[in-house]
Amino acid sequence: MSPFHIRGVVEGFYGVFYTAPEREDLIRFIGQHGYNFYLYGPKNDRQHRARWREPYPAKTIEQFKRTVATAHEVGVTFGFSLSPGVSMCYASDEDFDAITCKYRTFYDVGVRAFSILLDDITPEFQHEADDKRYKSYAEAHADLCNRLYQWLKRLDADCTLSMCPTDYHGSAPFSSYIHELGMKLHPDIDIFYTGRAICSTTISSADAEAFAKAVQRPPLIWDNCPVNDLAMQSELHIGPIRGRDPSLHKTIKGVLINPMIQAEASKIPLLTYADYLAQPENYDPEVSWDKSLQVVGGEESASALRLLAENSLHSCLGTPDAEKLESLVNAVLTSLLQGYCVHDNPEVDALDAYFNELDEATYHLKFRMENLGLRNNLLPWIELLEHWLWMGRRALIVLRAIESGDSYQQPLHMMTENLEDAQKHHKRIAGKVLLPLAQYVWQQIGQQQKVAQDGIGI
Repeated sequence: MSPFHIRGVVEGFYGVFYTAPEREDLIRFIGQHGYNFYLYGPKNDRQHRARWREPYPAKTIEQFKRTVATAHEVGVTFGFSLSPGVSMCYASDEDFDAITCKYRTFYDVGVRAFSILLDDITPEFQHEADDKRYKSYAEAHADLCNRLYQWLKRLDADCTLSMCPTDYHGSAPFSSYIHELGMKLHPDIDIFYTGRAICSTTISSADAEAFAKAVQRPPLIWDNCPVNDLAMQSELHIGPIRGRDPSLHKTIKGVLINPMIQAEASKIPLLTYADYLAQPENYDPEVSWDKSLQVVGGEESASALRLLAENSLHSCLGTPDAEKLESLVNAVLTSLLQGYCVHDNPEVDALDAYFNELDEATYHLKFRMENLGLRNNLLPWIELLEHWLWMGRRALIVLRAIESGDSYQQPLHMMTENLEDAQKHHKRIAGKVLLPLAQYVWQQIGQQQKVAQDGIGI
């Protein structure tokens, strides 16, 4: 039995949001792995945020009806949220009615959990009527939420309401907005908190407890890990969750995880989070990660998937991009700078062997992995890793040719092309850990050319 009351996923990212089949598949998956809540709130759904007053098309509502039914079948509560703060007049009865009309539509298809998201908006009034009616931004938000809560409870006592405040992250003592909101908001309305940062490296019980004290209730953690939207779209966050306090459940009501834009690939970190939520005090990231790679990738592809994943660990968690690859490259450069040859060099051989492993892994993931949804999610990063590893392999070929006195122009040209392809790619994998190897190659070529010119001068 998990010590966390609410264990959920929030589809709350910017960018291309999930299709109905992707969403239903993910809901089935999380239902099988201990989660009990799914909150719908993608920022680029126009009827959710930019044009929130507009009703959804009838066909879309039918899709939602099937999705809600799917969630109920697997024991997951489906929640619907709205983000009206971009243009709302809090004093307007028409705007309030627009929200309740949208809520009523989703109530009619089976939704009982609702949320109002007031994050990522300008913290000042946009309408004169609000300036006249409210003394503060917090008062307006509390008034809106309280009225929505009362409306929902009149509709059905089983309805719940949560909200995301405009100041949703930070550390004590927190803003005056947060303290006033906590004081004026109905005590049964849940409040989201992302930790010290929007994407927090760690989330501690102490910080959660301080936020709970400020808002006068245990918060719901909105964890922006492994999300990869906005400036993070180049990143692939398929490492294990880390840095979440084992005693966090003592100070919060639950956790909702914001996944990546890639639904299938998100299952890997979500599975590790499921292990944390089940037994936070016994959670082992590495053990959980290995298991997750096998479950999502399949046993035949798990080792290849691990090789890709261990080179894609850059995220808010502060883990190095590609620790093993970086270590191997540094060992080679240290050896060569100390005067050792490229030939019969165990450090060079180890790096070359790792390149061969990566080459086999990327080939397998592209052409032999049975989970085609995962393959399609990962493909841009697989191809980028290929550019990097072939650049590295050809760098070693050039160094061997220089040492042997052979021609190196063709492998150098190919190495340069691989590097250019890697550097102009729109994704990120392995960071820049292979750049020092390329730079060393150019230094050696420069020295060769200088020696040749000096020889001609003599």
